[in-house]
Amino acid sequence: MAPTIRRRSTLAWLAAGSLLPLGATADSKFPERPITLVVPNAAGGAADNLARAMAEELAGRLGQPVVVENLGGASGALGAQRVLRANPDGYTLLFGTTSDMVVTPIANRAAGYAPRDFTPITKVGVTQMVLLARPGLGVTTVDQLVALARQKPNGLSLGITGSASLQAFAAVALQRAAGVDLLGVPYKGGAPMLNDLLAGQVDLGIAALPGALPHVRAGKLVALGLLSEKRATAAPDIPSVNESASVKGVQVEIWAALAGPPKLPAPVVDTIARAATAMLTDKAFAERRAKMGDQTPPVESPAEFARFLAADEQRYRALATGMKLE
Repeated sequence: MAPTIRRRSTLAWLAAGSLLPLGATADSKFPERPITLVVPNAAGGAADNLARAMAEELAGRLGQPVVVENLGGASGALGAQRVLRANPDGYTLLFGTTSDMVVTPIANRAAGYAPRDFTPITKVGVTQMVLLARPGLGVTTVDQLVALARQKPNGLSLGITGSASLQAFAAVALQRAAGVDLLGVPYKGGAPMLNDLLAGQVDLGIAALPGALPHVRAGKLVALGLLSEKRATAAPDIPSVNESASVKGVQVEIWAALAGPPKLPAPVVDTIARAATAMLTDKAFAERRAKMGDQTPPVESPAEFARFLAADEQRYRALATGMKLE
C-alpha cells in the first residue's frame, strides 16, 4: 500500500472513533473485568518486559487491570494456542511477536495454527536486530565481511539461536542477499551465543539490538549493521546492512503486537486498538521505550495490521524455502 493511502486509511479509522469516548462502542460494557495478556515467553525476558510496561499503560486507558500471564514453551506455540482456544470476548489477548505469530507456525507444522487464525488488533513495538562480529575478525563493515566470506565459503561461523528461529531466518535472508555461505552454529539461547561471541569462539552473531548494544559501546563487539531499512533511534551511528554496496533488501525485525482469538467482535477490537493508539502516541511512553532500545511503530488500524501480517507471512514462507527447519 502506498504511504499516502495508508496514512489516509489510518486517519479515517481514527476519525471514525474520535466522535465516541474510548469505551463507547456497540459493546459499551467492555471491559467490565480484568483482561489477561498472554505472553508466550518466560518472565524476565525482553518480550515480557515490554508486555508488562504496555499492560500497565493499557490498564490505565481501559479502566480495568491487564494481567500478564507467561506461558512459554514450544517456541511460543503454547501461549498462542492458549489464546486461540479462548472465548472471543476480549478478556484473553496475545502479546504476540514475529516469532510466535509467524515464524513458529511456518517452521513447525505441529504448532497447529497460522497467522490468519488470530484476530489482529495492532502492532505495538519493534525491536531491531543487529549483525555482530568479534573484534579480532578484522572487519568493521558489511562490505568487508562479504569480501572476506567470499574468499572463505563456509569458513566464517555465525552464531544463531536455534535452527528454526527468527535469527535463523535472518541469517538466511542475509546470506541470500549477500550471495555468501556462512557456517551456522545454533545455540539454545541468545545469552550463550553472545558469551561465545564475546569469547571469540564464533566469528559472527545476530542478536536483538538492546541486548547487544552495551557490548558494542564497550568495544567488545563490532556492530556491522542493523537488519532493518532504517537506523535505530537508540543507536544512530550503526548503519543498516542495506546501506552497504553488497547487501540490499534485508528486513528482519522483532515486532510485537496485540491479537485476539478468532471471531473477536469488531467493537471489542476497536476499543482495544484505540487504547493501544493512545499509548503509542504518548510521547513520554515512546521516549521511555526508545531508551530501552525499542522503536514505537506507526499507528496501524486493525485492517492495516492484518495486511501487514499476511505480507510478513508470505515473506517468511519464501525464506523458509530450502531451509533445514528442525
